[in-house]
Amino acid sequence: MSFLPRLTIHRISLLAAMGMMAFNSEAGADTKAAMRVLRDQCVSCHKPGKAKGGLLLTTHEKMMVGGDNGSPIMPGKGADSLLYQVVLKEGDPHMPPKKQLADTDVAALKSWIDGGAVWDASVFDEAPVARPVKLAPPPQSYQPVLAVALSPDEKLLAYSRGSSVILIDMTKPERPVAGKLEGGHTEPVQSLAWTPDGKQLITGGYQRIMVWDTITHQQVRTLNGPLLGSITALALDKTGETLFAGDGEAGGAGFLRKFNLKDGTLSGTWKAHEDTIYALRLSPSGDRLLSGSADKLAKLWDLATLKLVAIYEGHTNHVLAVAFNKDATQIATAGADREVKVWDVKSKEQDVSLGDKKTVYTALAWTPDGKALAVVTEKGHGSVYTELTKHTGEQRSDTGKEKKLTTVNENLTSVAITGDAKSVFAGAFNGKVYIWDAATGQPKGELEPK
Repeated sequence: MSFLPRLTIHRISLLAAMGMMAFNSEAGADTKAAMRVLRDQCVSCHKPGKAKGGLLLTTHEKMMVGGDNGSPIMPGKGADSLLYQVVLKEGDPHMPPKKQLADTDVAALKSWIDGGAVWDASVFDEAPVARPVKLAPPPQSYQPVLAVALSPDEKLLAYSRGSSVILIDMTKPERPVAGKLEGGHTEPVQSLAWTPDGKQLITGGYQRIMVWDTITHQQVRTLNGPLLGSITALALDKTGETLFAGDGEAGGAGFLRKFNLKDGTLSGTWKAHEDTIYALRLSPSGDRLLSGSADKLAKLWDLATLKLVAIYEGHTNHVLAVAFNKDATQIATAGADREVKVWDVKSKEQDVSLGDKKTVYTALAWTPDGKALAVVTEKGHGSVYTELTKHTGEQRSDTGKEKKLTTVNENLTSVAITGDAKSVFAGAFNGKVYIWDAATGQPKGELEPK
């Protein structure tokens, strides 16, 4: 709900369009029902960083402080409370702005306020109930490349192009199309992950994850689970048996899902971030999972316990990409705040700051040996950094050798770099994949299947 006109940003608006889509630990079912309405219908517009009308609904204390129109709650007096009044059909202003809550939701809010508006913070850690959405095919002209991924042996390059995935034969100089994965997704594919043997590819779209055979180019299975929205990131463990996926509704919290890839069952869900998760990476040893989110944070998770190990806080806007170095002693993060940061994993201190601070960094990739870090931007710029050196405070913040890639003047969304650091591949919104010689920064061609 919002008392001010709705605002959107580029990446969040894309997800929203596709979605057309402990104060009292003994709180009862009525409290949970009402607070689920707050969580699912109100908090996306009334949370830190997006407090419409000055109102925050993320804690009891902040709710009672109120916003520009005063406190929305008068405990014990549901009919007199502004929160209840604005959700009525005749509410003026009416909340949510472009929809009417179900009668049961309106009644739950009134009953909750009448009962004293008891707070149950645990509700905010639950994943909302997934809402079925029937997607219409996007326009034929909308064919963005939102993800690129090299197979473990680097014999195939996979990249999404709209709702399809193209497989490129990397063993031949002309890089011919080796196959297409089609018919599974209606929506644009946003994330990719290879199995360790390279025989299967996992694709994430909207409320669905699919597993494909890369030899027959057929679907193997669809993973079951109450997925909320766009599957913006995927990461597969070293055994090829456990898949982690990031999903969430536009403007809502970001959840991590744990799947058993053999039978497709969902074995775990936890709230990982306060906003959309844009990136996931597994450590080389496979015991840590790194996530980056629109809540401006990168987080490190222990996969044995699924517990939070560390938080890396320093970006002032969305964290759009994350990566590990060869031994997981460092991580790299790239963000919408126009910064690329390299962090010491244990100390959580920034070792290196890279880039010209002039454009949004959309993706990055580190070679397995940790010697080369490729980054790309929304304005078609790219760089490969080597010889990264920790800054001491006496040096300038840019501490690495940079080779700039020839600008392509297209919005670059994703990147991969070969293990020998010779070639860089970047996907773009115009449906192409651009290729550069990493050593010289010069273009080596484009991939644009007909």
